Amino acid sequence: MVNETNYSYENNSCGYGFPPAGRIENDWRKWGLLEVSLGLIFGHILAAVTYAIAKGVGGYQAFADYPMWLVAVANLPLQGSMLVAAIFAATYRGGGVLKDFLFRMERNDLFLGVSVGIAAQFILVPVLTYPVLWLFGKEIEDVRKIAEELTDRSSSPVGVIALIAFVGVFTPIAEELFFRGLLYGSLRKRLKLTGSKCIWASMILSSAVFSVVHFQWVLIPALFGVGLVFNLLYEKTGRLAPAIWAHAGFNGVTLINLLF
Repeated sequence: MVNETNYSYENNSCGYGFPPAGRIENDWRKWGLLEVSLGLIFGHILAAVTYAIAKGVGGYQAFADYPMWLVAVANLPLQGSMLVAAIFAATYRGGGVLKDFLFRMERNDLFLGVSVGIAAQFILVPVLTYPVLWLFGKEIEDVRKIAEELTDRSSSPVGVIALIAFVGVFTPIAEELFFRGLLYGSLRKRLKLTGSKCIWASMILSSAVFSVVHFQWVLIPALFGVGLVFNLLYEKTGRLAPAIWAHAGFNGVTLINLLF
């Protein structure tokens, strides 16, 4: 085990940096998998309640009838719970969001992150999705149907703005703080492994959760790969901003396909 007195959390070149991977005795960052579990559980419960209320109040018979703006708003409780869980954990059981999750940005982070996110959409997703389609005897149309479920809905300027704000802005921030900051951070600092073994195990486990939580089984391998890429960006740069921009770039390609 590594004692916290044996490392310096301060990185002279860019502020705070990652402490060594592996379980640390008397770690002052008390947050962990409890906050992760509560964020996921309450998020899914609130999302289910929101959909039920929307169905009752709006008189919609099925999910396919929901307008685009309502789809965006109804998903807000899940990502909102993730965001609250991460902020609460760092604020009340750590040293704050900026310090605990390395939530800062440098000049080249936007270009780096967006470039990686776009590349992941055009290269990684097809490479990891087509073998799944072939294995299960599916067609590319099965993937397109996921997008068509949104594009075929009744939309309005309000719906388009809500979708852009939620998918392009809110979701990347909330999910990166939760999956990379809180979940990956919890695993990275608590697994009984050291060095690169702990880092890779944490990246694999957090990326697996990230892929499964989206409930799109055809895209699970692709989302798992994307999660690994975001994790690598976070780990290699020592900042969360590149992963957030990568997530935004990745979602931005989806938005363009949906809207145009």
